[in-house]
Amino acid sequence: MLKPLMKLFFIAKAAVEVGRERLEDCLDAVTSRATEYKSYGSEHVKHSRDIAQEYAYELGQQIWHRSEVLESQFRERIRRQVADFSLGALGDSTEINELRAEIATLRAEIADLKSMRSAV
Repeated sequence: MLKPLMKLFFIAKAAVEVGRERLEDCLDAVTSRATEYKSYGSEHVKHSRDIAQEYAYELGQQIWHRSEVLESQFRERIRRQVADFSLGALGDSTEINELRAEIATLRAEIADLKSMRSAV
């Protein structure tokens, strides 16, 4: 259940980023070509529709690619955090084992002292 929601989140985030970039590019192109769009014949409409379809396909591909990149970055970040946590836990267990060994040694020394004291 979580994976589809995360995928949807990354697709939406990528769509916003790509949409913003494309809008900026489109506004730049429109301002630079303002003089070219004086005639609006049927041929121009068909050509514009073809360009729009091509643009939509390209936009979809970019959004999908960006969502994949965002998802892989997120997964890598989680992997690093899990690895850091695992290494920290491994260090903690090593310290615990060392403390247990030291306690066992101290108990043995106390037992030896008690036995020497009772022998005296």
